[in-house]
Amino acid sequence: MYSDVVGVAYNYRIVNYSKGKGEEFYPYKAMIKSMEELTEIQPYKSRVYELRITLDLEVYTAERKILVPAYMSFSNLHKVIQSVFDWRNYHLYDFTIYNSTTGKKEIRIVPFESDLDFDSDAVLMQDYNLSDVFSENKKMIYTYDFGDYWEHHIELVQVIEEYDGELPYLLEAKGQTPPEDVGGVGGFIEFGKIMLDVNDPNYEETKIWSGYWSPELK
Repeated sequence: MYSDVVGVAYNYRIVNYSKGKGEEFYPYKAMIKSMEELTEIQPYKSRVYELRITLDLEVYTAERKILVPAYMSFSNLHKVIQSVFDWRNYHLYDFTIYNSTTGKKEIRIVPFESDLDFDSDAVLMQDYNLSDVFSENKKMIYTYDFGDYWEHHIELVQVIEEYDGELPYLLEAKGQTPPEDVGGVGGFIEFGKIMLDVNDPNYEETKIWSGYWSPELK
């Protein structure tokens, strides 16, 4: 909780804010505004990737468009994808980079040392960030849950050289993600049929299991 008066100091300047009813206050925004007024220049600019991420579910495609720093770590990109697709981070994952012209796999990026025991050609993500391996002539697949095997295709839409907005940022979202552990695409299609038929003998049990998932949100 912030007090009724919040002050942010920068180079002898104070940003004061008297919080009113129904108003929201973000200290970092106040600090950035103060810095810009003081220096008469934008306080920061970032090289940014606009990414389109698609998950083909056969009956529809879930899609997200996001802005992320070009120098984002793969571990943080994993967290962003988990968030925007409403996954629960229950399972293993990896990233694989392909040459978009030849279709040849160039590098598989894994999070843990133990993953290297199963693929000696893979590399650890702690040694790379997004700009190290991704460009316009590459395509990337983020695979989550090696049982259900959800393949998220990641396309680099554009590079923004000087961006001064909030990051990461969700630009667009279409189609909801399946529930965790539904059984892959095939299991999801069967799950969808049950959820659309209130007379199915498995409807009530499936609805309770799926929680807040609703076919209307496709």
